[in-house]
Amino acid sequence: MKTLNLNGENLGALEAEETATRTHFKMEAREKSEDNLGRSIKRSVHVHVFSFESLDDLNWAMKRWLPDFIDHSAVRPGRDVKNVPNVDPSVVVIDGTSIAVLTQSCSQFDLESFRDWRQRMLTYFGSAGCEGPLMWTKNAPDPKDRTWK
Repeated sequence: MKTLNLNGENLGALEAEETATRTHFKMEAREKSEDNLGRSIKRSVHVHVFSFESLDDLNWAMKRWLPDFIDHSAVRPGRDVKNVPNVDPSVVVIDGTSIAVLTQSCSQFDLESFRDWRQRMLTYFGSAGCEGPLMWTKNAPDPKDRTWK
């Protein structure tokens, strides 16, 4: 696990939120494998975790984050999106008063591996590939619910 000199995905408005705690780290595989560009690399995942004081604080953060989502793309609650430009494959997990964003590089993307990884996570929603689509996969909010709008 690495915690210094991390870049990762631009998370839009979520990065500007006041949180109780936040952390960003990179998990890296122990062994090297070949990526989509033919390079021998250690596969990695960037993990951002944001914890809020209360559920109300999390709801307000989501309300501000969805219009200015990852790489400043707009997302609507409960609505799938066919294309999210410049967004790396990601899984977002919302649990209690915390939001975890797990992102891997497009050069490391493999659809079968990503599906397996996503299935192992207790996901709220995840994007299925480089530049989308974004699909709500579990407990999607009702598009008519005004909580995050």
